[in-house]
Amino acid sequence: MVQVFIPTSGRETLREALEALRRQTFRGFEVVLIAKGGLKASRADRVIVQREGLYEEALNLALAALNPDDVALFTDDDAVPSPTWVEEHLEFHERNPDAAIASGSIEGRKWKNYPNALFRRFKGTKYMEPYDSRFEGYTAFVTKTGLSVDGEAAGTAEVERSVAIGGVNMSLKTNYFLGFQVPTYSLRGSHNETVLALRGMALGGHSMRFRGASVRHLGSESLSRTEDPLLDKYLCLEKHAFPFAVNMLLKLDLDLLEDLAARLEDGVPKLGLATAIRGIREGLSPLEFRKRLEDIYLKREEVLGALECPQ
Repeated sequence: MVQVFIPTSGRETLREALEALRRQTFRGFEVVLIAKGGLKASRADRVIVQREGLYEEALNLALAALNPDDVALFTDDDAVPSPTWVEEHLEFHERNPDAAIASGSIEGRKWKNYPNALFRRFKGTKYMEPYDSRFEGYTAFVTKTGLSVDGEAAGTAEVERSVAIGGVNMSLKTNYFLGFQVPTYSLRGSHNETVLALRGMALGGHSMRFRGASVRHLGSESLSRTEDPLLDKYLCLEKHAFPFAVNMLLKLDLDLLEDLAARLEDGVPKLGLATAIRGIREGLSPLEFRKRLEDIYLKREEVLGALECPQ
């Protein structure tokens, strides 16, 4: 059976999300909540209680519960799927059998992809080339230095190959992800969708975006969006630390990554890259790396206060 997963901490907006799912034109699906700390009451079909961890652990609980030979959809507890959301995702996967992961249209507030500033600055250099030929034709891709960036054409086509998947509007062909777990390396779940895209691509599938299956994002403060300037700087750092996670899936040329970091002036991007490089060089586990990020987060005013993040 088709599954719809919603990680949640029980925010009031969850009620509107569930109401939207009850209005779907396609009926044959199960709503599964990944609930941190449990819920007082829920009209979902199933609740999986998240007893520990952060967003990546919530995602891994969902991945561990996937039904084989089907499609699973993901959204947030502050999002409102359109009435044809499930139906349009299923139709897209039927028309595109090589799509391992897909993302539909998102209305409202979106996340910032901070490394795009470095992509614009170093466009045409070896640092910003796609990692390898698997990314040929991709409008958003992972670079040789392990950054997830959007090219100039990203988001302009009706259908495009892209790793810029939005977790608020995401679907997976489950067989690509059975037995897979994302690395629990971050505090804010940065680029977990790109990790899933890389997994699907490793098994011969593609990561795709399409216009349709719209979701309205209500714009609550979230893991990937904030109005807090210091937290915004931390999010910028975490996105630039993503090469640590990429290196677990695609081995990076650390000399090239260090060369890029050496060309940057002091700022949040340089610190993020340096943090990733040290983590890789020291052979840190994902949880050890998360602790390194947590140390920065807890001292963010002292460590990040005077630094800038070009956007």
